[in-house]
Amino acid sequence: MVLTEWTYAMTIANRILSTPSTLGSQGSIPIASGGFGSFEIALRRRTRTASDLADMYDGASKSWAQTSRRLGLETAYSDPLISSGAVEVLGKPSAHVLDCGIGSGSLSLALARVAQKPFDHHGIDTSSAMLAVADAELRRAAIVPQLHQADVRAIPYPDLTFDVVMAAHVLEHLSEPHLALREMVRVLKPGGVLFACMTRRSVFGTFVQLRWRTWTVSNQQGIAWLRESGLTDLQARPIELGFGTGRASTAFWAKKPLGALDSPPNDGVAARGRTVDDCPAQI
Repeated sequence: MVLTEWTYAMTIANRILSTPSTLGSQGSIPIASGGFGSFEIALRRRTRTASDLADMYDGASKSWAQTSRRLGLETAYSDPLISSGAVEVLGKPSAHVLDCGIGSGSLSLALARVAQKPFDHHGIDTSSAMLAVADAELRRAAIVPQLHQADVRAIPYPDLTFDVVMAAHVLEHLSEPHLALREMVRVLKPGGVLFACMTRRSVFGTFVQLRWRTWTVSNQQGIAWLRESGLTDLQARPIELGFGTGRASTAFWAKKPLGALDSPPNDGVAARGRTVDDCPAQI
């Protein structure tokens, strides 16, 4: 009898773990869900708080640039950035770029390398230590950025400011990524490019998920997030990273329709358009 009950329980567990869940809710990220007979079971994990995540990145900041180089992030991001149309968008005079969750600046460095033209460069991150690393890395490449400590869910810029808005491995940290995407779309100009890299489902992706409590994002899921944010011309491409990690990430990109203005505000500040004065700190 005990063995039969154990087999029954294990059958349920295996069914759950083999079925990825796709719906998030406030404060937690789905790991797996499924059903067996009359049972419906979901496995979720609480996300890290904003302050906890900032503390973790503060602690990792000293080695983050070296880790990024080891993974070959700058090289890995280059081809998808070219395919996204971001370079063409930056062809206009006084183009503006925002890198959300800039980290050590790998995505920004990749864009500067493939663009081969000057643009007004801005970046935000919740980690003050990581902003200092990004500032040093970008200045070493002759880029003078404007960096601010801020949350991607409350971007401190007015509506329709940027020609390109991008984020590398940021959205998967959030239990409700649509809140961040709404802000990214709000500050993006019509015709502008939104570019986002996210951890995909893989062996390395599972390690990242366990370590950082993130989503692992399928192509279908990532494209759905962008579509629900009102973007068009949706594309996705796997990214080959170095150091034996393989295709551990996916690059997603899309455009804001030319007829679009901004996205619905989520609070009074968004309604009037945030400014850098709403930001707690500046580098």
